[in-house]
Amino acid sequence: MAINFLNAVDLNKNSLDNARIQNLSSDPSAANSSIGQIYFSTTADSLKQYVADKEGSGNPGWVEVGSDSVEAGTGIGITFTGGNAIIRNTGLVTVLDGTYINLTKQGGGDNTQLTADLNAVDGTSVLGTRFLSKDNTWDVPAFDQYTHWTLAGDNATTQDISSEDTATFVGGLKITTAVSATDTLTINHDLQAQTNTTSTASPSAGGTFTVIDSVTRDTTGHVGGVNVKTITLPRDDYSIVSKANATAGADVDLVDSGGVIDSTVNFIGTSGEIDVAQSATANTIVISQPLDVTIGQDLTVDRNATVTGVLSVGSTGNFTGEVTVPTATAGTSAPNLAQVELLVAGVGVFKGGYNATTDPGVAPNIISGSSNIALDQGDYFIVTNDGDITFSDKVVSVEVGDFIFANAAITASSTPASTQYTFVIADANVAGAGATDGATEKGVSGFDSASFTVSASGWVQLKPQANPYGSRVTLDDGGSATPPCTPSTRAYSAGSGLTTFTVDVTQSSNAAAECEWFVFGTSALAANVKAEITQVAAPYETVYADVARSGTGTMTFSFVGNITSGDYAVLLTYV
Repeated sequence: MAINFLNAVDLNKNSLDNARIQNLSSDPSAANSSIGQIYFSTTADSLKQYVADKEGSGNPGWVEVGSDSVEAGTGIGITFTGGNAIIRNTGLVTVLDGTYINLTKQGGGDNTQLTADLNAVDGTSVLGTRFLSKDNTWDVPAFDQYTHWTLAGDNATTQDISSEDTATFVGGLKITTAVSATDTLTINHDLQAQTNTTSTASPSAGGTFTVIDSVTRDTTGHVGGVNVKTITLPRDDYSIVSKANATAGADVDLVDSGGVIDSTVNFIGTSGEIDVAQSATANTIVISQPLDVTIGQDLTVDRNATVTGVLSVGSTGNFTGEVTVPTATAGTSAPNLAQVELLVAGVGVFKGGYNATTDPGVAPNIISGSSNIALDQGDYFIVTNDGDITFSDKVVSVEVGDFIFANAAITASSTPASTQYTFVIADANVAGAGATDGATEKGVSGFDSASFTVSASGWVQLKPQANPYGSRVTLDDGGSATPPCTPSTRAYSAGSGLTTFTVDVTQSSNAAAECEWFVFGTSALAANVKAEITQVAAPYETVYADVARSGTGTMTFSFVGNITSGDYAVLLTYV
């Protein structure tokens, strides 16, 4: 996107090096053209300019950049009048025929015309005849005299097909040929009829039957052969026999009717969990539990479990119900709840959050007045809401995060004094900075109210109008007492064709109360202010106009043309 200049650019007689004129394929519209504007036409391959009187028409338009008149060779004169080119015969012109083109003169004087005709005549094309090609050269096409073409097959025999002879394609075994109306020869493979047969067989155990195991096909899909396999059915008269010589656990043999062991199954228990042994009784396997049982996985007992010996838990144990624990007597024994409560008696207990916005508190956490709750020494609260607590001796202010401790046991409804509590201020950290409210560290700090706002949660932000070094002013005619009454005024001069906006950088207020503005204050000097002009609407481009600064506090921004108020704004930075 080009930089948008809205005023003239003065190079002060300096050269414009390595510049390139705007390239366009067609003339810009009249609405986008101005007298004296130039561009390079990529279509005409020439420089063009926008003139007030195009070719004597009295209307502006685009013409090629050039001289008013051009003298050509002897006999021909070209004169430009009002942008029009007039060609006239100023002397003797000799017209000669060429090798292939005849020129005929018609008329005379300023109205001489030439007619060009090819002098070629009808003839017969022969070898060596030349033709005019597309590149405007005379060429002799290369070709040979047709005699015949040769038809060949898979065998060694060939056949010459001379001009106007017919080559016939005859189908062979399972092949049919056909010629269609579109000069196409189609070769088809004939369909093969198929007859399927079925048969049944019921072989018994140990019997056999034959099946086709695989089919071999060639690359064209034709069947080249099949593999036939004989299948023998297994026997079905097996018996299961327990052995007495198992090396571990117990063995069971699968024996056929001939007494041959087909396979053996070995039963083995898990060490420490299940024992498997061969019994002295025939065909008997004994499965039992060892005296010392080790369970490697989870154990679930749906009924009561009684342990008469020592119970050891090697890992974390979980109880879904309540376990009754006797009173511990040894240092290594587990205490019950009653013992624990007795041991921690007198140690402070967290009583919850304290909302200090309501005085004397919110039930059940009331620590002041005649309705205070009973507390033990060390019991404490954490403040959840800022506020004041009224005690019998004074009022104590607390903030979120503060701790409140009971110094000793406090009786209910005793209207305690503040001295019966200890208050710990928990927010004495230094405030930090962050991108958002939640990401900041809240703490001790102070801020200038003229430049900053602070929320109830401690979120600090700079006031937009309080930036002493930056300001944004819309270029309009609002310098009156009527809103928006900005520190800008507008003036347009039809004579110069310029629109000028004047901005007062010293302005801090207007006569009307509703028109308060702050730029840089009464001591600001325009000479110390930088400016950038931008569009008010998207895409908010930076534009360039003439910027001038007075010796006091005013700046002027001059644009070529009649510029509407509010189209542009200026970003000011005080240095």
